[in-house]
Amino acid sequence: MNPLAAALVLGSTFFHAGWNLLARRQRAEALFFYRLLLMVAAIGLIPAAVSEWYTRSLPPAAWLYALGSGAFCGFYYLFLAKGYAASDFTVVYPVARALPVLLVGLGDVLRGRYPTAMGWAGMLLVALGCLLAPQRSFRELSPRRYLNRASMWIILTALSTVGYTMLDKMASEIMEQGPGTAARYEYVFYIFSFLFYAIFLRITRRMGALDNAKNPPGQDIGWRLPLLGGLFNFGAYWLVLWAYQLSQRASYVVAFRQFSIVIGVVLAFLLYREEGRLVRITATLLITVGLVVIGMWGR
Repeated sequence: MNPLAAALVLGSTFFHAGWNLLARRQRAEALFFYRLLLMVAAIGLIPAAVSEWYTRSLPPAAWLYALGSGAFCGFYYLFLAKGYAASDFTVVYPVARALPVLLVGLGDVLRGRYPTAMGWAGMLLVALGCLLAPQRSFRELSPRRYLNRASMWIILTALSTVGYTMLDKMASEIMEQGPGTAARYEYVFYIFSFLFYAIFLRITRRMGALDNAKNPPGQDIGWRLPLLGGLFNFGAYWLVLWAYQLSQRASYVVAFRQFSIVIGVVLAFLLYREEGRLVRITATLLITVGLVVIGMWGR
């Protein structure tokens, strides 16, 4: 894998784990995501509009990719909010991140971007580490950690991730290369994500399918943490989009993104005192070894 691309993605994982932990802390995830996206859309409007007016760096096809990707991302935030409301961070986050690793690899195969044998081996180790992370102990390994009320939301979150990942990778290949173009495309992507998420959120609230789509009783989550989460979120995905321009295979980028699980699990132990340290340390080691394999031999 391109060393700069790997470094960019590893850098993004700190931001990615950060905004997910902020969302978990609020316990009003649906509203948190809404305000997060709204803050990104509001703050970036003038810089994105002015820079794109002068550069015209996004071809029409890139706007179509951003439209489709935004729809998938709107579903992603909706399903992720429901998953966090139904289960622990250290269950939802790792499993939702594990499934796309191999699925995006299959997407690369369909596009003729075949991962190498060592690349597949590294992705498998990463996926196994992600799947092991929700367990609490080696003595009590149980499929019930996956088959619970959050399972459907986790699967839907993962499929949504695959959708926007593949579209964004294809968009990165037709745009003018560079971090500035990646940032402008990302803003368009977030505008569509916000619009679709707002629509989906309104529909699900009317149906009563999301209980935490409004403030918890007697509590206002405010705007400061959603603003910080939005900055982390935008920074994380900007680095990923830039990395897509430098890497032939989306699957390798997605695999490297899972280093955020290592960060997230460690921080979750420190912040939320969740159990299962030994098994989850093993999981983080598997992820780390898998990333080393991809980085060194996944050409």
